Amino acid sequence: MRELMSLMLAAAILAAFGCVVLSDRAESTSVDEYISASRGEVKPVFDPRFPADPRSSRKLWESRKESSASVTEAPTENTSGASAAPVIEGRAPEISGRLSFVLKDLTSKSLELHLYRLDSTVFGHGTISENSSTQQVSAIGDIRGSALELDVISEYTIYRLKIDSSKSPMTGTFTAYRADASSWPGVVYQESAA
Repeated sequence: MRELMSLMLAAAILAAFGCVVLSDRAESTSVDEYISASRGEVKPVFDPRFPADPRSSRKLWESRKESSASVTEAPTENTSGASAAPVIEGRAPEISGRLSFVLKDLTSKSLELHLYRLDSTVFGHGTISENSSTQQVSAIGDIRGSALELDVISEYTIYRLKIDSSKSPMTGTFTAYRADASSWPGVVYQESAA
């Protein structure tokens, strides 16, 4: 009986809270706005950081491509825009293609990546191996000066790498984050040049 009374009291509190929340929403949003939103009749909100439509995006992309035409590019057959990195004198080395790294913490892991570069963005895929276990990984990151900041994502772990690309072989540090909220640091170095 006592449990039933507690349950009824909890239900009454929740119902009262729901009425207050609904009355607050009713003051700020009309029924017509809810109906319009459900039909998709909502004014689009454009992010000013991005072009408003595909045509504008294409024009912007082409203008950036033309403005970077003065940079000497490595020959490529790929026309997708994501290709071998341009060779820019006085900057970080070419970070694209197949790269091999060793990640050391309490154990040693082998990281094999195939990276692509588009402007300062680096992305790709590969594998990470420890003992006889191998997992598929995805990678995405940015080049900032001579620093490569790369997130390598496996099924349950994110490896956040910070690599000094001005050195040959490249070296740096990483922090690994697991799905169970644990994390640990380590060092990373390039196993061999691509």
